[in-house]
Amino acid sequence: MKKRFWLLVLEFFAITIPVAWLWIEWGRTAYLKFFLTLATPILMILGVTEFQPRLVQEHFLNYVPFLVLMVITPELTIKRRIIGTLVGFVIIFFDHIGLVSVAFIAHSNYGLTAKSFSTLFPALLFSDSLPFILWAIIASNYLKKAVAGLRKKGAP
Repeated sequence: MKKRFWLLVLEFFAITIPVAWLWIEWGRTAYLKFFLTLATPILMILGVTEFQPRLVQEHFLNYVPFLVLMVITPELTIKRRIIGTLVGFVIIFFDHIGLVSVAFIAHSNYGLTAKSFSTLFPALLFSDSLPFILWAIIASNYLKKAVAGLRKKGAP
């Protein structure tokens, strides 16, 4: 169990580092264009009249850990892996719309102040944890087995 655990950790970092680099160098800009194209009509309906990417765009990185976890998780069927990844991406996209909306409200009401950050912080925290929550739901059968194995053998 210890060996498998450390192999998964190594695999996670071996995939995350190049994927994160690709995201930062190319993907972030492409996603921002894609996001603005698809999200602007929805944001307008929600009353968001101004998008300030500097407030939230660094948090759009959360596709990376979700994708990597979906790729490396053992025992996921191909169907569950593909459908889970696609559904997860859609949920994360709508989370980004919510994040931009909260950022708009916080900035509109308080400018760039501590009060603004206090308003935005819970949304940032939720958005940053969402990929891990989604993964845990999708990989719940594997996680149940892994936790049960840890209880029997002790922590790695």
